[in-house]
Amino acid sequence: MSTSVCDFCSAPDVTWQYPARSFVAYAVNGVVGQSVGDWAACRVCHELIEAGDRQGLLERSLQTLLEKNPEMLPEEAELRDQLAQIHGMFFAHQAGAAMCLYP
Repeated sequence: MSTSVCDFCSAPDVTWQYPARSFVAYAVNGVVGQSVGDWAACRVCHELIEAGDRQGLLERSLQTLLEKNPEMLPEEAELRDQLAQIHGMFFAHQAGAAMCLYP
């Protein structure tokens, strides 16, 4: 788990940790990308997750990615699909309730 940025939107104010089992996120041409362990979440992403608003979480993740990388805008539809798949894998591998990092 990254403790410096939200694993969903890259916001710097991480306040929650979601236990998760590690998983292979992608494998392309012999390159494997893994999600290892817990995921970090900011307050806003945590609220979206807890509300079951996966679409809202996806849109927040996508919009913050595109704001930071406007050159990726032509690939918005593909990025949305890829983020949705990765989020789906996170939910499938979530291993418990969120834990507040600053109780």
